[in-house]
Order: sequence, then C-alpha cells, then structure tokens
Amino acid sequence: MNRIHLLGILLAPFFVAGCLPASTALTLHRVRIVDAERGMPVTDAILDLHYYPNAPEFPDPDHPSAIANAQGEIVIQSEAKPAIWQVRAQGYIEQQSSSSEGKLPPRYAAHTMGPYDGVIHLYQMPEPQLTILVSDTYTGPLTINLKPAPGFDHVLVDEINLAFSAVDPQASYVQEAVGRRVFTETASAHGMVDLVVTPLLYEIKAPQLQIRDSTGVLPYRDIANPQDVERGVWGNVSEDEKRLSQQIRLFVGTLKDYRKSLESVQ
Repeated sequence: MNRIHLLGILLAPFFVAGCLPASTALTLHRVRIVDAERGMPVTDAILDLHYYPNAPEFPDPDHPSAIANAQGEIVIQSEAKPAIWQVRAQGYIEQQSSSSEGKLPPRYAAHTMGPYDGVIHLYQMPEPQLTILVSDTYTGPLTINLKPAPGFDHVLVDEINLAFSAVDPQASYVQEAVGRRVFTETASAHGMVDLVVTPLLYEIKAPQLQIRDSTGVLPYRDIANPQDVERGVWGNVSEDEKRLSQQIRLFVGTLKDYRKSLESVQ
C-alpha cells in the first residue's frame, strides 16, 4: 500500500465527520389530548410543530406531525428552537401556542399528569361568542377583568412564562354549562366588567367579542383608517394584557374621544 493511499485511509474519518452537519438535540414529549368539558380522550387529534419562520399558514412540508391514538396520547420530538404548536381535531376549536428551546408551551406544561409531560384540553365547536352591553351614551374605557374560575389561576411555569392553568385537579373546564358558547355581560356605568373565566373565555379573540348598545353591535375602528371617525370600539384583544394585567382593555367612543383619552395618559 503506497503512502498516499494510507494517508487517505487515516484522514477519511476526520474528513467525513467534519462534513456532517452538527447533531440537533431533540426533546421527547409525551402529551395527552382530552375533551375539555367531558375529560374523554380526543382520538385522531393532530399535533403539528412549525419552526420559525414557518407558520401553520405557510408550513414546512417536512414539519414534525403526530396523530393521537385511541387514548388521546401523542409522542413527538421537538428541536431546541422557537415553534408554534398547532393542535386540531374534527369538531374542536383549533389551538396555536408558542414555545421556545424545545419546551412544551407553558399552557400545556402547566398540566402534568401521570406519565404525561402535559395535557392539552380542546373545546368542541362552535367558537364562543361574548357580547358586552353598554349604554347608548357611554364614552370611555371598557375594561374586562378576567377573573379565574374556581380551580384556575395564573401559574408561573418557568422564570418568565405565565400560563392560565388549572391548579386543582378537580377544576371544571365548563363555562356555565356544557356546550354553552354564547355569553352576555353588562358593563357598569364606569365601563367595567368582571368576567369569571375558564380557558374557553380566557382565550377569546376580537372576532368572538362584540360590544353592543341599543342601536346594535358597535364596529371595531382602526385609528390608521381615515374613514373611521364615528362611534365604535377602539383597541384590540391583547394577549400580553391578558397575561400581565389579566384584563382586556378597549375604548368606546368616536375617534376624537379616543385621541383625547390617549393624550390624557401621556
């Protein structure tokens, strides 16, 4: 064997190792998906992981995906980078939750049970609809205080993440009645609403929240739209405000009223 051929054999392992991509650490997660109101396993639920910059609307064709078995169990591996966890099942409200560093989203990690790293609670369709009633003459801030239903609270999952979670294993996910999805509350004369919430209403978004007076539903207004000047609802449902202040903060009035209120707090 000549010296050049021998040198090639000796260097081959180092060359191959240097060309291989660095191994990616994977974290194994075992989760269970259940019907939030009935506690029964959700069979054939689908869990997809979408790594940034991909998203459920523009998925990577090779993204991790798994289907729940007859017990609602799913085992899936995640990489140590930001991801959106998308959970869906036929007849249920879809969930999308963010995670980082290969961890479970805080809302799921807060629910550990037996062999599971987290439990995912899905509500059956349709999506909830919340109506807040205000007087025809009311102008000013509209503040919805999100009061945890018995057995729920805001739980510190790690050093920075809070999750609205069950803190009592007997906590009921039922919002007033099984299957109820339409709710109505009346704001006080000062624009305050105390709303007792399970995750069904805690997770409500702007399309499911309407403000109404005797004339009908008030439209959501956009300060960037030059045509939006009349009485309506200003602001949006902020997930950060939900976590930090446990509130939804809006404003009812004209553009002139809204701008005046913004100036008063500066």
